[in-house]
Amino acid sequence: MQKIYRFRFILLGMLFLTTASCGYRGREARRAETALEPAWPRPNNAFRQASLPVIRVSLPAIEDAEFVNDDELCLTCHKAYAESFASNVHRGIHQGQSCEGCHGPASRHVETRGQEPGMILNFKRMPPAEAAEACLQCHEQNACSPGAQWRTSVHAHNRLTCISCHTAHYDVPPGTPATNEPDFAAAGNRTTVRLTSFQDATAPSLRGSSNNLNALAPDVCFRCHGDMAEVAHTAGPHQICGPNGFNCTTCHDPHGKILEHSRQELCLSCHQQGSPTMAWHSSTHNLMGVACTDCHNPHPRAGVQRFPANTGVSLLHTNVARPVRRAMAVQEPDVCYKCHPKIYALNALPSHHPVKEGKMVCSDCHDPHGQLDRNLKADSLNLLCWKCHAEKQGPFAYEHPPVTENCGYCHEPHGTVANNLLKQPVTFLCLRCHTGHREGQHPGSPSNRLNTDVVPQVRPGFYTDCTQCHSQVHGSDLPSPHFPTMFR
Repeated sequence: MQKIYRFRFILLGMLFLTTASCGYRGREARRAETALEPAWPRPNNAFRQASLPVIRVSLPAIEDAEFVNDDELCLTCHKAYAESFASNVHRGIHQGQSCEGCHGPASRHVETRGQEPGMILNFKRMPPAEAAEACLQCHEQNACSPGAQWRTSVHAHNRLTCISCHTAHYDVPPGTPATNEPDFAAAGNRTTVRLTSFQDATAPSLRGSSNNLNALAPDVCFRCHGDMAEVAHTAGPHQICGPNGFNCTTCHDPHGKILEHSRQELCLSCHQQGSPTMAWHSSTHNLMGVACTDCHNPHPRAGVQRFPANTGVSLLHTNVARPVRRAMAVQEPDVCYKCHPKIYALNALPSHHPVKEGKMVCSDCHDPHGQLDRNLKADSLNLLCWKCHAEKQGPFAYEHPPVTENCGYCHEPHGTVANNLLKQPVTFLCLRCHTGHREGQHPGSPSNRLNTDVVPQVRPGFYTDCTQCHSQVHGSDLPSPHFPTMFR
């Protein structure tokens, strides 16, 4: 008896482990199939300007330090830096104390021969906010200055500093022609602004030939954003360094945020006449504040789907293929579901158009760039439906008036519980307009023989679907032999 109980206990344990393991595999498979992100669906805010607080700090003060005003002393230990600085756009800052103009008073640093740390401003060892603050002392002169937006930028809040991209001691390559100095006499009576790089009269300006102090996009951007390097190798009209001259700075301000006009106005500057966006300004999406980057990914990938390394393909039902996608094309219907979660829920109901199955997409019926009525690709809902369901169009000798007016009276195109995309089961749907053979004489009938209130014996025959008798609900050319208005 004990052996029997022990055997039952072992079987029960094996059953429990098998059920748990099967359940785990089932959940993993379902998640891999749907690939839903957390909190999905949700709007796309990745390409919007971030609203971040201002970062403002004080530069560290070196106690008892004074300005030496002698750059020659720096040559003693920092000859390489000093020589490269001779051909640098910063060379005219604070005549006689160019090095101290950025690094602060150097008397204590000179006294200790550089052996004691903290006696000079070292940007590589300073906190990022303090290092950037030293640059902003000059580069935050006005709202047009490149550093004016730095304090609220994403880069600043990710602990980057100016020298993360720029080389402060940048040495212009030998043979680089100097740029011409501005003609101040031609300015007339207008107030001129003398830049610090023009104050040194002994040497021509190198302001335009410094390559932004070695911060040359897109190479400098790819140092941190290496995953974006693919957009420079993927051919297309928006290719970085491609035929149309797109660069990272076309849409991004490296000293601040995403350029707001790049979300829509920049796109419309090229996509005008003859393009699908001709009606964009009057579209529902535009009126609701939707921009191009809310649907289109400005950083398109070469592939649509990342396949497992051991297979390289995706098994979708009976189709084994790698889907084809054009650059910057949206991934339907997922991109639509981000803002239309109700439609996503309707598409999951038992009766739905084959959107989930991949046989059609939202843009087969809707024009996302703008149309008059609900962005439909037709003048009316009926004309749109009849493109695929031409057999319902007619004209018929015996028409059903609601059908000729609006298909939406009976059908919900995005999905329903009832069959055939009907908003309700057939009987309940018909009874919204028809009495169901209960009041008065049935039209076309010589008697009340179909009135269920007068002839109770016929009631069981009506406890079924109306389409058992009225099969051609959309209209017919063949009348019933007894009741001409009855579609058969």
